[in-house]
Amino acid sequence: MIDLVGNFLFREPEWALILLSLPLMAWLKRRSRESHPSFLFPTLSLVCKSTNLKSRRRIWIPSVLRILGFTFLVLALCRPQIDRSTRTILSSGVDIMVAVDLSASMLALDMSPKDGPETTRLDVVKEVLEGFIEKRKDDRIGLVAFSVDPYLVSPLTLDQEYLLRNLDRLKVGLTGETGTNIGSALAEGINRLRRLESKSKVLILLTDGKDEPPPIHSPLIFADGAKSDGIKVYTIAVGTNSRTRTFLFDPQTRDLARNLRGDPVIRVADYPVDESLLKKIADKTSGKFYQAKDKESLQSIYDEIDGLEKSEVEIAINAFFEELYLWPLAFGILLLLTHFLLTRTIYLQIP
Repeated sequence: MIDLVGNFLFREPEWALILLSLPLMAWLKRRSRESHPSFLFPTLSLVCKSTNLKSRRRIWIPSVLRILGFTFLVLALCRPQIDRSTRTILSSGVDIMVAVDLSASMLALDMSPKDGPETTRLDVVKEVLEGFIEKRKDDRIGLVAFSVDPYLVSPLTLDQEYLLRNLDRLKVGLTGETGTNIGSALAEGINRLRRLESKSKVLILLTDGKDEPPPIHSPLIFADGAKSDGIKVYTIAVGTNSRTRTFLFDPQTRDLARNLRGDPVIRVADYPVDESLLKKIADKTSGKFYQAKDKESLQSIYDEIDGLEKSEVEIAINAFFEELYLWPLAFGILLLLTHFLLTRTIYLQIP
C-alpha cells in the first residue's frame, strides 16, 4: 500500500510494474512497422495531404490513446482509494438483538394479503424486519432464532449485508425442533447484550405462541436478569390468536409437507399466544408489548420502536476506504475504444 497526497492511496501498487513493459511494447510495434510497410490512410486523397504539418502531428494520436488507455487500466489494478477512516459520524448508540420464533405455528397463513399469494407469518416477519434493519444503518444488530432451543443466526454486527443474508435463510425447522421456549430466546439475547457498554441495549422478542413443552424455569426469571443488566425488552405477539389456515411442517424433510402433486398441505389449526406472559416481560424491563395481526400493524410496530430507540452519539469509523478504481477503469476502456474506432476509420492502415 502506498499513501500519496492527503488520504489518497494505492492499495495494490505492485501492479504498476506492468508499466515497465510499455517501452518494450513501443519498440516491438516500431520494428513491426519497419518490417511491414503500410499506408496510414484509408484513401489516396489523404496521402496527398500528409505533407501538411498538422496531419503529421496527428499520426501518432492512436499510439498515445493506446498507451494512455493501457496506463489507466493498470492504475485501476492498483486499486486507488481515499481513506475516510478518521471521519466521525452520528450514531444512535443502540445495540439491538432480535429474537424470531421459528416454531411450526409461524407457517400460519392469517397474515397473507387479501388479494395476494399465500404468505406465512414468518415470510411477513422477515420482510418487515428487513426494512427495519436497513433503517438502522449505524446500529449493531444481532439475530437469534428459537423454537425449543435458541440458535445464534448472526452476532451483533454493523455489516447489514451479512445480517440480511442470514435473515433470508430463516425457516421453520432451522433449529431442528418446532416447539417454543420463550425463556431460552430471552437468555440467548440477554447473554449477547449484557457485557456491552452501549448507551442503550434492546431485545426485540417476536413470537406467535406459548411455551410448548412447559419450561423448567419461568421466562420471567430471565426478564428480571434483563432488567438488572439494563436491557429493555420489546415483545411482539404475531397473528390473529384464532383458528387459521396453515401450512404443515414435515419433520423428515424439515420443510413444508406436500401432497402427491407437490403442493403444500394446508389445514386449519389453533395457535394461542401467551399475551399475558409477553406483557409481563415487557413491563418488567421498561419495554412495551405489541400485537401484530397483519403486515401493516407489524410495520407500524417496528416504526414505533425505531422512533423510540434513538439517542445520538458520535463514533469514529475505524476503517473505511472509498474505492476509486472504477474511474481509471472506465477512462482506460474509453480511450482504448476510441483507439479501436480511429484505427479502423481515419487512421486505417492498408497492408
